[in-house]
Amino acid sequence: MSHSIVNIKKVLKGILLVLSLSLFLLPSNIQAQESTQLKSVTYFTGIGCPHCANVAPVLHEKVNADGDFLIVEYEIYQQTANAKYMNLYSNKYGSGLGIPLLFYDEPNYDLGDVNILKNFDSKLANTPINTFELTTGYMDMLFADLNKFEGKPKIYGQDRVAYQDTNKDLSPEENSIVRGFLLTQDLNAYVTELSGKKAKNLTIKLSGAEEVYDYGISIGSWNILWRGDAPQGTSTGNNTSSDEPQTATDSNISMLKVVGLALTDSINPCALSVLLMMLIAVTTYHPKDRKQILWSGLAFIAAVFITYFIYGLLIVKAFEVLQAFSNVRLYLYKGLAIGAIILGLLELKDFFFYKPGSVGTEMPLSLRPKVQNILARITSPLGAFGLGMFVTLFLLPCTIGPYIILGGMLSFGDFFKSIPILSLYNFIFVLPMIVIVFLVFFGTKDIKQISSWKERNIRIIHLVIGSVFILLGLAMLLGWI
Repeated sequence: MSHSIVNIKKVLKGILLVLSLSLFLLPSNIQAQESTQLKSVTYFTGIGCPHCANVAPVLHEKVNADGDFLIVEYEIYQQTANAKYMNLYSNKYGSGLGIPLLFYDEPNYDLGDVNILKNFDSKLANTPINTFELTTGYMDMLFADLNKFEGKPKIYGQDRVAYQDTNKDLSPEENSIVRGFLLTQDLNAYVTELSGKKAKNLTIKLSGAEEVYDYGISIGSWNILWRGDAPQGTSTGNNTSSDEPQTATDSNISMLKVVGLALTDSINPCALSVLLMMLIAVTTYHPKDRKQILWSGLAFIAAVFITYFIYGLLIVKAFEVLQAFSNVRLYLYKGLAIGAIILGLLELKDFFFYKPGSVGTEMPLSLRPKVQNILARITSPLGAFGLGMFVTLFLLPCTIGPYIILGGMLSFGDFFKSIPILSLYNFIFVLPMIVIVFLVFFGTKDIKQISSWKERNIRIIHLVIGSVFILLGLAMLLGWI
């Protein structure tokens, strides 16, 4: 009997020894998850929001200094798809809409920079540990499935951030790695065991600030960035490759949108008609002086370019003023998409039921005699430039639509970054005019031939413009671009 008891004791000691050893052999991410005492808050913000700019530097300074909480951040100005999740949280908490907006745990929240800065420390102290709060309920941090986060938040911790780069779900193994990265208390030890494709973007733009990290890699569909030691197989921390890194929240408008809008605007019959009327006036006054025709045409085009560029800056600024009201900005992008579709439908209407001077697609018939009288006074390049700037006012009813859409989209980004984009747009806009002037100058085509070609193909031009607008609007509305 005593012999059996001794054997049982030996077996129990062996089991205890194995369990003890296993604790030391557990992966560092598991140990980190078991010992974490982190809290989390959900934060809605917008890059360009002045009140958010008061909050962001303070929150990020705290999360990097304290290391005892995570920020689940939804940016809604440049990532407009995130805006609908603010509506869901607002319905759950009864907070109302507006940013900055910070949720702790139900029913605690703060709306506005003054309230957040005043109440953050005290409300965070009463927030439960080891939980993420979703609109559908709570999720345990230790076993969190990051695929369940709604939208595309960025999750900030002490000297680190993780965010979803594509719509693909993480595998269980990838999910465990990213989760461990967020929760580990020994970041340097954790990241030295990691390997993955090197992230190019190590700077994340905030409202009124930015976070710059030393290293970053991709884990499945997520990127993780941090300050500290290098991971396995990674060379220098600062990306010095020939590809210039961009911020992870880069809002640069795609060239597809810019070129698409500019091309459709450039073949607008309205703008081409005005140029042809100007050339007729100059040719009538200088029938054999081709240089006068060339310089007058180029001066007129320069006037259009400069004036429209100024209009563009004013449109961008006007939209920026509108976006000071957060509720307007939430729906602005979709409003621009709907505007593009409406413009497209108006153009298609002119393909099926063409009528000269249609509203929104061509210069109204009532304005045409006035424009002709103005253009008839042009006899020199200087006159072409001066009157060209004035005549652009008459072009606005039929050419301003695409420009407003572009200006609205540019207003989501940095104002000064819109300058080269507006320059490109307006160059494309006047490019057909430049081609026509040189065709007339070299005698390849005369003005009557060009005017006749435009009239013969007027319906096709409206069809092309309308189709591009509708496709662009649908792509924007569905979030494809």
